[in-house]
Amino acid sequence: YDGTNYCGFQVQPNGVSIGATLQSAVEKIAGHPISLLAVSRTDAGVHATGQVATFFLEGSIPVEKIPQALHGILPKDIVVWQAEEVPPDFHCRYDAVGKHYRYTLRNSKICMPFDRLFVWHFVPPLDVIRMKKALPYLVGTRNFKAFTAAHSGRSDFVRRLDAITVEKRGDDIIFDFLGRGFLYKMVRSITGFLVDVGRGHLAPETAERAIATGDRSLLGLTAPPQGLNLVKIYYDEKDFLDKLKTMG
Repeated sequence: YDGTNYCGFQVQPNGVSIGATLQSAVEKIAGHPISLLAVSRTDAGVHATGQVATFFLEGSIPVEKIPQALHGILPKDIVVWQAEEVPPDFHCRYDAVGKHYRYTLRNSKICMPFDRLFVWHFVPPLDVIRMKKALPYLVGTRNFKAFTAAHSGRSDFVRRLDAITVEKRGDDIIFDFLGRGFLYKMVRSITGFLVDVGRGHLAPETAERAIATGDRSLLGLTAPPQGLNLVKIYYDEKDFLDKLKTMG
């Protein structure tokens, strides 16, 4: 889905959510109320090519026909591209072994208008080598309190971040994140921090101090939502580890 016109995946009282839109469409083809559960509650403006959601369906509609049936109901910025039956005890969130997020930054003077909703257009030059020096402080099991929104409502901030890569491709800088779980705005906070490192506003070692103290004020930018994409949810440990090897 293209998250531009939505208040996020989770149902919100102040706007149209992806979750509510999808649930309404599924209920139309099902002919009965459903309860929709998704793996990741992506924020307003964030996109996904690999979100996963589950629901219980009664009736005789073939599972493989669900994407085609939903195609004529859903708005053009949401597509269900695959559906399959899972065991009754399957939990899309708790059974996931890993998640892959990608952030795309356009580091150029000009950004084409048809790209603006899917990249962070950032004009000042960035030093990718300097950014990479900060990555060892961020990878592993860490307390990421400093890298989440102050109003997240959580008390447990420890997460395992398995890999981060930063790669320059033409005018784009691609940030890939692989982990078991992420806090609210964690990827965007880390990306913003790395950008501040890349433009020389923060030292790479600042990440170590921020993690040790949990002090958000040590950090700077939070990347805007439009550059972020939920790429894939992993349920097979081997597939997840194979992906880690490619990022190593």
